[in-house]
Amino acid sequence: MIGCFGKLPAAADFVSLHGAAEEVREFDAWLQAGLGRLQGVEDWRERFDRLPLCHFCFRARSGNWLFGGLASSCDASGRRYPLLVFQGIRGGHAQGFVAPHTLGELFAGQVTPLLNQARQGVEAQQLFARIEALRPWGEQDLALYRRVHEKFLADFNLRDIAAALANTYPEFVASALLHRLHALRAPLAEGRALVLRLPLPAERWLKRPVADLWCTWLARFAGGAIPVASLLVDDFMRPELLCFTGRGEDALYRLLTGVAGREERYDLLESFADFNEHHRALELPDEGLALRDYLARFAPAEEAQPV
Repeated sequence: MIGCFGKLPAAADFVSLHGAAEEVREFDAWLQAGLGRLQGVEDWRERFDRLPLCHFCFRARSGNWLFGGLASSCDASGRRYPLLVFQGIRGGHAQGFVAPHTLGELFAGQVTPLLNQARQGVEAQQLFARIEALRPWGEQDLALYRRVHEKFLADFNLRDIAAALANTYPEFVASALLHRLHALRAPLAEGRALVLRLPLPAERWLKRPVADLWCTWLARFAGGAIPVASLLVDDFMRPELLCFTGRGEDALYRLLTGVAGREERYDLLESFADFNEHHRALELPDEGLALRDYLARFAPAEEAQPV
């Protein structure tokens, strides 16, 4: 299933192609809750309009998955709401899959121009026709991108990732970020609802694999379950990943627009001068280890059984 839902400048109200699917309605309700909280901010419309395009992965209560891109938009009357172009996958096909952003790379390349065209005035029927021409994923795609992710974990080490992140975030300190990740072990194992903000490198070829590295890392702490929702915020200079481990969080648009308070998220991008986690210093594995081996030592396999 491939479709779209949201607002178009060329339409009087919401447009929908397969938008009645259960997982789309659930994702829509989550977006509406986040946008509703933002509307208490005086200049929320201007902040909303300036947001970069985001790519999302959402796990519905049914177990089905929704992947796609979303962009700030409005209808012909100027009423704001995002436009999303999505693809759904049944839960059984995605069982144990922890590389959603690597999987979505080709699809993101297809939907990004569609989202930009839609915001520039394309008619709904033209948009629908272009979406219906796209090829849906099959089980072979998931198998292929699972292997791509496994190869990334085998071929790269933490030193490679730290160097790329330091180029994008000069304030980045690998050991501090690892201590902050380690502090998430207990709350994630307990199933607590958290909102997490993680850095991504600006290099296009590395951005999505690192997003999936963080998803894999969090899944190992959470008994194998990757976050309910993750959004790759495709800012050109400082991309980031937002992860939501619970369904009741409505801080999405407050986070995206920069008005969220510190208490509303666990920010692994926080200035490390403000580092205030209280736990013992860790004996970290060798940064030269392949990522899969580093993960095995940092988050042992007994903590990573699928649920």
